[in-house]
Amino acid sequence: MSARRLASVAALGALLAACAPIPRPAVLDELDHVRAGAAAAESKRLAPGAFARAEKLRGEALAALERKDQAGAQILGEQAVAAHALALALARVARAEAAETEAEAQGSTAEASLAGLEAEQARVAAELDALDMRIKVARDAQPVVPSGKADPDREKARLAAARSLALQARLLCGAARLLIAPAQPASPPADNAAPAGAQAGNAQPTSAQPGNAALVAQLDEATAAITKLDADLAETVGSGRAIPAPIDQASRARAGCLAALTAARRAATPVTRAPGVGDALLAELSAAGTWSPARDDRGIVVTLRGLFAGNALTKAGEARLRELARVAAAHPSFPVAVVVHTDRDVSAKEEPAWAARADAVVRALGPAHAAGAPPAVQPIAPFLAGAAAPVVDPRGSERARNARVEIVFVTPETL
Repeated sequence: MSARRLASVAALGALLAACAPIPRPAVLDELDHVRAGAAAAESKRLAPGAFARAEKLRGEALAALERKDQAGAQILGEQAVAAHALALALARVARAEAAETEAEAQGSTAEASLAGLEAEQARVAAELDALDMRIKVARDAQPVVPSGKADPDREKARLAAARSLALQARLLCGAARLLIAPAQPASPPADNAAPAGAQAGNAQPTSAQPGNAALVAQLDEATAAITKLDADLAETVGSGRAIPAPIDQASRARAGCLAALTAARRAATPVTRAPGVGDALLAELSAAGTWSPARDDRGIVVTLRGLFAGNALTKAGEARLRELARVAAAHPSFPVAVVVHTDRDVSAKEEPAWAARADAVVRALGPAHAAGAPPAVQPIAPFLAGAAAPVVDPRGSERARNARVEIVFVTPETL
């Protein structure tokens, strides 16, 4: 009896076991947890294709479970979890790429803003430089208070200062002439009675070009003032009488030439373009590390010494000038002035030799200069300055340093 009961219980247990539902695989619960998280929402938004594939695998896993295929449901569930992980990875990549694109756009915007600020800063700095120059011109143009009488030593110092101012006036007017009438470079006069340095930039009146009549008239007026100053200086030097040095007249002549040069630059500077071409050339020559350039009212100045052996250029001097010729060719808007200074007063008999030196420098600059731009566009002209502008004591042991050649790149626009 007991054996029968045991067999019945066993059969009933087997029947009940056969009718019980198949347990849900744990991986499907994990899958539901993954789908409910914020990561799944991000995957759906940024990687919709991968998210859809994961959802398809989940649907197949649930279908397998309904068919009572527990093994298939387990496998498909694991694949769905892996597919969701892949979708999340792709979403993170998409998010990183979007952040990179946004950062690049912000960087480009920042760079453009920085470039605009730098350009504005350069424009404002150039305007300040131009304003400083206008103030200087206005100050120089103020009526000169008469100097009055002085003792002989002071008159001697005034005479030296007047000669230096006269030379500056000639060089400024010469620079203005190169800008206003480049086809007619300055040429030295034949007046042997003029003091040393009087030959620099003392050109004949300029023929007016279209649109330049007012500038030409202003320049010719300034040149006429220099001619009169030369005569007064010659009289002061050659007369045996105590004649006051024309220091006031020299100051006015310099102011007139500086005003003519400034007017020529303003006429050549477009209103829509900020000045600064001179700054660019100065920076280029400074970066080369071999020229030690300087800036004055004329433009950018490179000073050279030891170019000559007698009246001929040395090989080293020719090489240096060829380098500067390439600079000139690269900047065709800058006229070039060659200014030869001496370490002592030059007599009328010696003037041709010094003029030949100046011409030799012009010829050395000429080939590259002509290759870079036609002379009508970028003129080059020699100027003999004499000993009127020493840089050291002309009676000292280093007076030989006063003999030098200045290569002046005349700034064509407002400074």
